[in-house]
Amino acid sequence: MIFDVLKSRWLRKEQDKIRKENRLRNASKPSSMVVLYNADAEKSTLFIEQWAKALGIEEVTLVGMTKDAQATSSANHIYLHSKSLKWSGGIADIHLENLLKSKVDLQINYFKEAEALIYYVALALRVDFKVGFPTQDVELYDLAIDTSLDQKELFIAELKKYLNIITT
Repeated sequence: MIFDVLKSRWLRKEQDKIRKENRLRNASKPSSMVVLYNADAEKSTLFIEQWAKALGIEEVTLVGMTKDAQATSSANHIYLHSKSLKWSGGIADIHLENLLKSKVDLQINYFKEAEALIYYVALALRVDFKVGFPTQDVELYDLAIDTSLDQKELFIAELKKYLNIITT
């Protein structure tokens, strides 16, 4: 469809703008966290709440990529889908737009493959420190933890260990 072409062109242009900007990487003790994940693959987000508790973080925002265009977002749980973008380009979801304007301490990219929209959001977020997997594109993370998506406990244990090393 022509609208999909317009959306993808807008995403490409925005990603190019973001790549040209220099981002300061400041690893400090995080007090806020955003987790980008595949909402279709992960049916429960309880493990993310456990992560926040293990890291001592109270302010958590979830951003889930889904194919369900009927999923509704809230301020702390945002769903990315085909209707998150305007037909001519630009963000249609007010909660996503507010998140992109705010500053966050820690971003966790908990997905295997980045589709265009979640890739854009991962780049565009104003975050001090980004964590991901080595299978993702290098520009999406500052620290890569080499575990599988199924090893949630090992992932957070390694993240906690590295954050303690980096922030002290």
